[in-house]
Amino acid sequence: MRKSVRLKVSLVVEGDDEPAHDFASSSADAVRDIVAAGRWRHPSLKVTVKDIKEDTGGDEEPQS
Repeated sequence: MRKSVRLKVSLVVEGDDEPAHDFASSSADAVRDIVAAGRWRHPSLKVTVKDIKEDTGGDEEPQS
C-alpha cells in the first residue's frame, strides 16, 4: 500500500558568511543538499522538499 504524509519541519541553520551575502538563500540550498544526501539511508522513501523560506518571525518556538 502506497502512503504519504506531509511533515512540517523547523530548522535553524547557523554558519559564518560574508556580510553582503544572501545567507538565507545559500542555507536553503544547503538544506536541500543535506536532505538529498540522506536518501541513501532510506532508499524506499521518496522525500520531496516542496518549499524552503526564511522565517522572519523571531526566535520564538512555533506553536503546535
